[in-house]
Parts: sequence; C-alpha cells; structure tokens
Amino acid sequence: MQENTYETVLFDVFLANQARQQLIAAALEGTQLPPEDYPFYVFVGAEGPWTPTALAKRLEMPLTTVLFRLRRLERRGHAERIPNPDDRRSFRIRLTPAGQRLLRKARPKFRAYAEAVEARLGADSVAAARERLAELRESIRTELDAQG
Repeated sequence: MQENTYETVLFDVFLANQARQQLIAAALEGTQLPPEDYPFYVFVGAEGPWTPTALAKRLEMPLTTVLFRLRRLERRGHAERIPNPDDRRSFRIRLTPAGQRLLRKARPKFRAYAEAVEARLGADSVAAARERLAELRESIRTELDAQG
C-alpha cells in the first residue's frame, strides 16, 4: 500500500481554507463584495481606521499585499485615506459611507453562515479548534524562524 506523502496537517488546513472560501462566496452572493476582500472590509470597518503597516501586522500579511487590497477598496469608493495624527508622513485607511453600507449589508449574511458552522461544531469543539489553530500558527512561525 502506497503512503500518501501529501497528507499533512498543512494540507488539511489548505482543504479547510478552500471550503471557507466557498462559504464566504455563498454568503456574499449578490452583495457585489468580492469574497477575497471581505476580511479587509471587516477589519477596516470594525477595528479601523488603520495604518497599512498596522493592518498588515494584524492580518499577518505582507505590507505589499495589504496595500494592493486596500487600493481595490479605494478604487471602488469604499475606503479612503485620512491623515495619521501620530505621523504626518503616514496615513490611515477607513471605510467610506458607501463601504460601511456594503459591510452592513454583507456582514449579517456572513455571520449567519459562520454561526451555523459553529453551531454544527458545538462550543467545546469551536474552543478546541481555536486553541489548536493558535498552536499551529505558533508552530509554523517557530519552524520559519528555525529555517530562516
């Protein structure tokens, strides 16, 4: 019997992420909000305004990727740059009223799906999954540091 050399916990995470992307797309259908940009609307709308650097750190993403995604929101008229009172060389990004309206339309749809998934799992499994995912993220960071 041949061993599956591709099946690792990281492959399982990949598969779960594919299902997550499908769920977000289903939840946002008809909203005109691209699923790949949904987290940016949520973080900028719920926790913002952000400097791009701080948002990149919060999302654990490269700054160049965050800037690319934020420009997409800006081009749609859903985000705008405002002065950073802490550093005049920098700026913060926030949702425009149009971006806030879109988030208010989309967020309840996504939350309904997310809450249904969590209900299927049950509170104990959700708590355990979050704990294990935090451990996985830390293990990945440790491995990257060891290899770096």
